[in-house]
Amino acid sequence: MGSRSNGVGMTGAAAGANQFQQLREDWRLLREAHRDLQIVWRQRTNMLLLGAPGATRIVLDMLELDVREPILRWRPGQPLQFPPPDRTATLILHDVDKMTCPDQHAVLRCLDQTAGKVRVVSTTVEPLWPRVQRGVFNEVLYYRLNTVCLGAPASES
Repeated sequence: MGSRSNGVGMTGAAAGANQFQQLREDWRLLREAHRDLQIVWRQRTNMLLLGAPGATRIVLDMLELDVREPILRWRPGQPLQFPPPDRTATLILHDVDKMTCPDQHAVLRCLDQTAGKVRVVSTTVEPLWPRVQRGVFNEVLYYRLNTVCLGAPASES
């Protein structure tokens, strides 16, 4: 019995070491992604972050440290808010895959009316292309948002 619990303890230690290694690797990938995304961020380019919720939250938090303009946030179930057309701002859309068609059109109108003054940073766990193909996500908005995969690449086609 003693050797059996010893074996379980060793397995637990090995599992803990593997989890630690995985966390270190995930953190390294997030730092690399942040470094790469800073280049895109400085260009005021729209971004669609595709990845696990925890990863996108960490990357967004890192990127927001550099923001010197108003940030407007949207989450599913909340009303959309847009800045005045003459103001520079960042619009963060969490879980954009859950956005209704009228809200998708409102975001497109905002992007058209603000002529590059509003940057959209959106997050999703699932690829949007299948939703575009089913007609539940606006294809024009899909192409207006740039896709950045965090972690393992997800298939968009």
